Amino acid sequence: MNRISQRQLDGLTPQVRPFLAQIAAAARTPALTLLSGLAEGADRHVAELALDAGYALHAVLPFARDTYVRDFTGAASRAQFGELLARAERVTELSGRSGFSAQAYRRAGHALLDESDVLLAVWDGLPAQGAGGTAEVVNEACRRRIPVIHVSTQPRTSPVLIWQRQGSATRGRSAYEAAPSRRCGPSQVAAMVSHLMRAG
Repeated sequence: MNRISQRQLDGLTPQVRPFLAQIAAAARTPALTLLSGLAEGADRHVAELALDAGYALHAVLPFARDTYVRDFTGAASRAQFGELLARAERVTELSGRSGFSAQAYRRAGHALLDESDVLLAVWDGLPAQGAGGTAEVVNEACRRRIPVIHVSTQPRTSPVLIWQRQGSATRGRSAYEAAPSRRCGPSQVAAMVSHLMRAG
């Protein structure tokens, strides 16, 4: 679960929506898909924004849906999850076991990255609290040289683009720490998408 408040979620909308639009505008004709684990909080909020922006949704679940739904807090959360699954173009249910949730979340994060060109990370920027969390997924994306748009949940923090196009991580530093980062706006998104389309 992305443990952020409703107020923080509401604050994400004006930050996330422009990036979804900028990526779509820069990509022009290709169909765009958002991959998401649909955890409570930011995952679902961004999924709803992406669907509203015309993206397809591919849900990548760490467990079978009947197992995963047991982790959710209340009937409203389970209903929201069901509604998003119904709107998903594709649902992948991984074979995680509830007694091994850290490994299941790590595997789901890697499965998301296996099919991703860009990672949109809504994250407080703090180190990993355990295996399979956002910090670990961001670091793995940097290791794979997948561009990361980091939208912080911290107040008064501008989004940044983290992207190591070439070279390797400096010894003793994580891929995330070694990757260059800069403020991210429309021109950076357009340049990134253009580069990815040429490379693809």
